[in-house]
Amino acid sequence: MASCTRNHGDIGIWFGTWHVEQITADGTRVNVEGDYFFQFQNKVFRVSQVYGHEQLVESFGTWEEQDGGKMTVSFPDPTVYYIVMPGLEAHNQFTVTTTSSSDVTFTKTSDDGIAYSYHLKKQP
Repeated sequence: MASCTRNHGDIGIWFGTWHVEQITADGTRVNVEGDYFFQFQNKVFRVSQVYGHEQLVESFGTWEEQDGGKMTVSFPDPTVYYIVMPGLEAHNQFTVTTTSSSDVTFTKTSDDGIAYSYHLKKQP
């Protein structure tokens, strides 16, 4: 029996699980409880928070990469709770400031004017 993990084609380096190693707000490191992970497949985006003993909170949305190093991540259904993560909002316009097959940095300015930076490392 065969299955496909990359439905609808190759999405390049984005496919898989990325650990959010560091979040900064206006240049200051934000201390968070647990670990956050971003996952990309096709146009589906998953953000999860793992903390304590096997405690998991997760939310699903959509993502789209644009020209010029931009990426949009949205949680389009306003009736569905999305995960509480520093700077993450219902609609996010990220700038991809560094990219490699194993490290990525996203930046964005939140609706309240705070500049956030997220450093991610690809999980094996």
